[in-house]
Amino acid sequence: MNEEYLQASLVRKAQQGDQEALSSLIRQHRMKMLNWANRIVRNPAKAEDIVQDALIQTLRRIGSLDNPDKFLPWLRTLVRNQSLMAMRSPSTRLELPADFQMYNESESSRSDDTLEDPLLQALGKQALAEVETMRGRLGPRERAVIGYHVLEGLTVPETAERLAINPGAVYTALSRARTKLTDFRFETEIDLYLSSKRRNNQPETGHAANARYERYAGAYDTLCSMMLITAAAYGFRHLTLTDMFAATGHAFRFHAARDLGISGPYSYDWRASLSAGWTHLGLAAALFGGPNTLLQQPDELIVCMDEIRQALAMGRPVIAWGLNNAEFGIITGFDDSKRCWSITDTSASGKLLPYSKLGRGKQPVEWFAAVPRQPFVSSHRPHPIASILKLAVSNIRGGESNQDAAVSGAAAYRMWIDSFNAQKPACRLSVAYNMAVVAEARKHAAKFLQQTLDGTSLGGSLPEWTRLAVQHAARLFDQAAKQLHSVVSLFPLPYGADPASPGPADRAAGLLSRAAALELEAAAALEEASFRLNRHYPIEWRM
Repeated sequence: MNEEYLQASLVRKAQQGDQEALSSLIRQHRMKMLNWANRIVRNPAKAEDIVQDALIQTLRRIGSLDNPDKFLPWLRTLVRNQSLMAMRSPSTRLELPADFQMYNESESSRSDDTLEDPLLQALGKQALAEVETMRGRLGPRERAVIGYHVLEGLTVPETAERLAINPGAVYTALSRARTKLTDFRFETEIDLYLSSKRRNNQPETGHAANARYERYAGAYDTLCSMMLITAAAYGFRHLTLTDMFAATGHAFRFHAARDLGISGPYSYDWRASLSAGWTHLGLAAALFGGPNTLLQQPDELIVCMDEIRQALAMGRPVIAWGLNNAEFGIITGFDDSKRCWSITDTSASGKLLPYSKLGRGKQPVEWFAAVPRQPFVSSHRPHPIASILKLAVSNIRGGESNQDAAVSGAAAYRMWIDSFNAQKPACRLSVAYNMAVVAEARKHAAKFLQQTLDGTSLGGSLPEWTRLAVQHAARLFDQAAKQLHSVVSLFPLPYGADPASPGPADRAAGLLSRAAALELEAAAALEEASFRLNRHYPIEWRM
């Protein structure tokens, strides 16, 4: 029974008044609706309002849909029309949807027959009740500001005048109210989710008992560390950090923030890197969020929570970003009685994190979680070594990062070399950290290439006609790793020498220049090896 058939079946049930079917359709497609709306209005808050309107229109009109198989295009058209109407509206005030407001009016004032629909009336009354419940979470000033500005539609100056406060205080109250109401929305959805789990007698606790970070605590690259721990939960205990650095491409990666700040090493596409690593190992993962992505809606968190709990119930940890610090960590357990996750990273072990704070710290935090899934077996996967070498070449040559604030590969080298040549003032900690990260990566790159020659790496032994190219690249990376080790010795963590001082700066610029040249030469050799491997193996093993 395919997905299209199941959806059409839900649509038919919803058309017959089945509330659970309608709720299921909304849960499945609400995020799509938000994305459709936001592409038009370019305002997440306004998109949320539009989707609320669209959901009411869905409830009203789903009975008129002739072909249940066309539900998704029909829904998209509905959201598009609501979005265009919002764009044409001259009002910029925050308002409740009209259908929410109309239930304050008397029955005799309604002329639209569709408003007599008992189901629609129930929805409107429920919405008003929820608004009142949410307002009860606010302080007196916040309630007053929401009442005047949002419900009555007064402007900020008008609201300030009505309350005899300055406009800045109105903005502050609105900001606090927005935070509290958002928290309330997330907590309410989590309550409903946990209640459903209890009704279905689902486990209330789960723990990945063997997930321990201590063995890898020395690695600067926390994504590789956490992936290695996760892979071990599947029985891949023979893997090493070097294997994981190679599989993800991190062994050959160098990213630099344009301000040469400490965030540089994490300025890459986490999703793509993790997916590549899992694919090379024959694993898979469900991915949520990513770089520069914030958690906006409770629906996203609930779907992710469900995946996390299933993994933990099977003893498998989950990788996530920003659990305790701005780095990757693992979720190792859950406890419904405490409504908390157990988390571990480089600075915490077994710390509790409230369910509602996953991806939602005190400060805006990027939202990312990677939930492992069963290993897959496919004859259409590329040969691991051929694919890894191709990824290595791409990372070495680099260029503009997918993030506007960063560059990669040879361009990253050039930024740092130029900075040292110009003897620009730079944060000592950032210099020490960035250099330590890239030196660690190149140590694993040199080791991986040597293991490939020895036949002990991920892909097994190499054909003889690729050995010369890989052997040449291995020698070059061994030399590059030594150059970078010398840079690290100039700027050891946490601070090291002054990067603006002529002696250390000139020395560092020279070492980095030689390392960059060696890597670019190695890239040509690795490209040849990858090309030859892909040509040699049968079509089902090619890229």
